[in-house]
Amino acid sequence: MIAELPKILKEYAAFETTVRQQITDFCAPHCSVCESVCCQPEYCRENIDSPFLTLLSSKTLQNAAFSAGRGWLTSTGCALSTGRPPVCYQFNCNTIIAARPDDHQQYLMRVLSNLVPHIGKRALGHRHLVEIMDAAKLKRIKITRFRKRLAEARRALQIIQSVNGNGFPATLNMQDLSKIVPV
Repeated sequence: MIAELPKILKEYAAFETTVRQQITDFCAPHCSVCESVCCQPEYCRENIDSPFLTLLSSKTLQNAAFSAGRGWLTSTGCALSTGRPPVCYQFNCNTIIAARPDDHQQYLMRVLSNLVPHIGKRALGHRHLVEIMDAAKLKRIKITRFRKRLAEARRALQIIQSVNGNGFPATLNMQDLSKIVPV
């Protein structure tokens, strides 16, 4: 597996970047004016503690430094373009969810928020990819499971991206999406 790690990092980072941009498009109008920012340094800490997330972010971090008081949060948002902890994707405040125009769009937002974390589930036994705290154990990641979850997440993202502002396509029901990536 160690030989495949650079490829996994590249694929994961590319997917994470795409999802992050989608989420930013939905959330930025709300987060940019929020007076009680959800981002906390203790959440950011997982990026430093997790060898996998550290490897991911080391490829993209330029001139940013972790701050004990603000984590990776800067005046323009999160300094991490890749390697964000799963909680950064999974958490959506009520304002963001309520801003979606209907139940279907709210559901899609929840699914979108679970795509990146979905990839790392059960990467090694019952541990999530970011919970593997010994860098040497990264070589034992279940590559077939990683590839399967990445393919599931990609398929779910395609479905989400195919949805226009009017809700779900007529050929899709919510159970189809929940079978790919359960929320």
